[in-house]
Amino acid sequence: MKKTVEYIRLSMLRDVGAVTARRLLNRFGAPERIFTATKSELMQVEKIGEKIADNIIKSREEVDAAQVLEKMGRSKAAYLHIESDKYPKMLKGLDDKPIGLYKIGDADLDAPCVAIVGSRKCSVYGLSAARKFAMTLARAGITVVSGMARGIDTAAHTGAIDAGGKTVAVLGCGVDVVYPPENAGLYERIIESGGAVISEFPMSSRADRQNFPIRNRIISGLSIATIVVESDLRGGSMITARVAGEQGRDVFAVPGRIDSPSSRGCHALIRDGVRLASCAEDVLEELAFSGQLSIAANAPTKDGGKSDPAKISLREDESKVFDALDDGEENGLESISRKSGFTPVKCISILTMLEIKKAVRKTPSGGWEKRF
Repeated sequence: MKKTVEYIRLSMLRDVGAVTARRLLNRFGAPERIFTATKSELMQVEKIGEKIADNIIKSREEVDAAQVLEKMGRSKAAYLHIESDKYPKMLKGLDDKPIGLYKIGDADLDAPCVAIVGSRKCSVYGLSAARKFAMTLARAGITVVSGMARGIDTAAHTGAIDAGGKTVAVLGCGVDVVYPPENAGLYERIIESGGAVISEFPMSSRADRQNFPIRNRIISGLSIATIVVESDLRGGSMITARVAGEQGRDVFAVPGRIDSPSSRGCHALIRDGVRLASCAEDVLEELAFSGQLSIAANAPTKDGGKSDPAKISLREDESKVFDALDDGEENGLESISRKSGFTPVKCISILTMLEIKKAVRKTPSGGWEKRF
């Protein structure tokens, strides 16, 4: 309990985010030593100058851990610090991992999770797609992660709950603060259904605008994959997709109308090599194929499971291109063109058909590989 209290105190220091906290811990070894360090000792830490050192010293004198523990007790919140056995394993490898998470609810944060994110100002199509994706994932035993914002996030959480599954909301405020206010009912449903609300921000922290981009790395970090349902070219969802890629997570995008501003971001992601997802089964099959997920026998699949070469009918030109791909390797377009005898433009057309038939898949770096 003492260690938990010290980490809570550290999380409340002014001007100390996740990266600075890690630097302080690397320098002093334990949270309690940070609270006894002199100004000169603090300034020996990378990126900590006189102003930040002064703010740390001033704010550590103002920290009231007893008040925080009281709030946690009223809210039935727990604090999972980085040394805790309950700290999510998916976050431990991140350079900017939070030093701890406040959590309300029973959800297992080490269970397989997939994030669904998207625009607050979404279309009816986007709401429907997010709900369908979440329901299918939940029925397959996947925990759906999102940010409890208006729009796509709300649809994702609701879909998972309605399907009898679990969902985790990563908040941009304290776990005892409901934002947006109209999601008070959803907040309660998430907890009551066996899910959880979590946050790295101290208890009672308000929903400041700058908090939301910061929390996005936790949404993607907890998840083996992130699905972007609707997004314009700018916005939090595009940040989450970028961060997910940097974290080594799979990213999927749901296509929309070509004249819809709310789908421009998804179309840009697909253009840049992100995997297209027309349904949740696409995501499940891809994760199973890559070995990141073991899908239960009763989990939904679009075509009965992995691609089976015996069940795929290929035209002569498709067979030539397929045979031009080396087994178990990523193949570049130039190599495929040379081996098949087709022009690069022709190869792209044929590869697209092979991808639709689940015979090949496009890699994140823009190459191609066989699916069996």
